[in-house]
Amino acid sequence: MNRRTLLAGLGGLLALSALPALAQDKTYTLIPKYTVGEMTKYKFSMNMNINMKDKDGKPIQIPGLDGGMKMKMGGTLVQKTKTVKPDGGATLLSQLRNGTMEVMGQTQNLPGGTESTTEVDKTGKITKMDMSQNGSAMSNPFMGMMQMDKISAMGVIYPDKPVKVGDKWEQELPGMMEGAKMKVSNEIVALEQVGGKETLRVKQSIEIPLDMSLGQDGKPSKDSKGMTMKGTMAVETFYNINTADSRVVKTTGKIKGVMLMQLPAEAAAQSPFGSTLNMDMEGTIAQTLLSIGKISDDAPKKTPQTAPKKN
Repeated sequence: MNRRTLLAGLGGLLALSALPALAQDKTYTLIPKYTVGEMTKYKFSMNMNINMKDKDGKPIQIPGLDGGMKMKMGGTLVQKTKTVKPDGGATLLSQLRNGTMEVMGQTQNLPGGTESTTEVDKTGKITKMDMSQNGSAMSNPFMGMMQMDKISAMGVIYPDKPVKVGDKWEQELPGMMEGAKMKVSNEIVALEQVGGKETLRVKQSIEIPLDMSLGQDGKPSKDSKGMTMKGTMAVETFYNINTADSRVVKTTGKIKGVMLMQLPAEAAAQSPFGSTLNMDMEGTIAQTLLSIGKISDDAPKKTPQTAPKKN
């Protein structure tokens, strides 16, 4: 091998070794691209384990629970783009389909069919939400205390400037409960291929304070004489975002939380665990893009009618 050939080979190897570094330094502008009439479908799942203890830290013995409760939930999330604003924001229709929930070994179907309407800005932040309580899987006694504005429609809030691998950004947003704050930390940890798509893998960490109370009617109340629940939740999620259209194509995450439940005197007298209940929660969440299509393709198929035969 002559000197020229050797130098050319070494130069080629150096160039190849520099490619990963060049990819790491490339910047990306992550702006969701919405299209009127578009429909996306995601498969999602959530598993939760809740361990319950009394005020002394001893496992609570409740028939069928054995001191803890396991819950599984899954289904298909459908999102339709109704309108797109000149500034890049959009109006989205979301719906749960084929949802199921398993609690204590018993599986039941979750109500479906009702669409919730959400308005988002160009970074994915919710600016307005209209969620029907009839048939919605999200319907629960705490919805009246939750502030849904400025929480991302797809879970991740995009940065307001170009970013590259290694970049970090933070936000402090209104928490799910009135008056609470939620700290959100984001970091782009890698450039990955997912399903043939180039994606940025974003690590998101959220600290969520919980402080709520319920009245005797089971509805949110600021009356301290009702049942109170205080604690914290920490959520660590990894999002794979397509660099071509800023769409989330894959989500995986872990949830951990602790909560202290205090019952009023009358309820405590009838409670099998007394006035205090300590709960430790741990679980996982996952969401994967199934398809991208058109709203018109989602219309019910009509069965062709055949004309009756003439005698």
